[in-house]
Amino acid sequence: LSPLFMYTGFNQPYQQATFGNRFFTKRTIGAELIIFHLMEILGAIVVGRFLDNEKSKYDSQRKRAIICLVSFVLINGAGNAIAFFQEIYAKHSTSIANDISEMRAIIPSTAFALWGFADAQIQVYCYWLIGSFYSSGHDHSRAVGWYKCVQSLGTAIGFFLIPTQRLSEVAQLSVSSLLFLLGTALSFTQLPSTTAL
Repeated sequence: LSPLFMYTGFNQPYQQATFGNRFFTKRTIGAELIIFHLMEILGAIVVGRFLDNEKSKYDSQRKRAIICLVSFVLINGAGNAIAFFQEIYAKHSTSIANDISEMRAIIPSTAFALWGFADAQIQVYCYWLIGSFYSSGHDHSRAVGWYKCVQSLGTAIGFFLIPTQRLSEVAQLSVSSLLFLLGTALSFTQLPSTTAL
């Protein structure tokens, strides 16, 4: 699970700094961060309720985990696809910063909204998964500590790489996407049991 844990920290430096600061004007980035974090709140509520709902037709932890991971791939993948097309467009355009008053801001804003939801979704999933593996005590504390340690390492590496002289914008997105896909694929090998919580 460590690659997925690392992704939960590595993703935001590209999303909010490299992408956000280039594709939005200064006054618009504030609104975009509000959108991102509102979607995080919504994502945490929706995903948390779904994963904890024992009376769901998806009656096992395993089924809920699979649905959560597949939807994460779709939602986060859509945000990354939008970003990729924005990055390609930026290579052929002189004006890439979008203002909140322009309709063209909707496309990169959609990426921000998707990323916000997906970020909360995968973090809630990680905590939920740790809770399903360790009910309480020292093992649970160590698992959460490891998660936060690896997540922080991902954040530090992500911020180290955001100057484009170190790693180009497209390369940052590519590395982030690779870590996202690798972490998610490997997490399918660490699903909870078929019994409910």
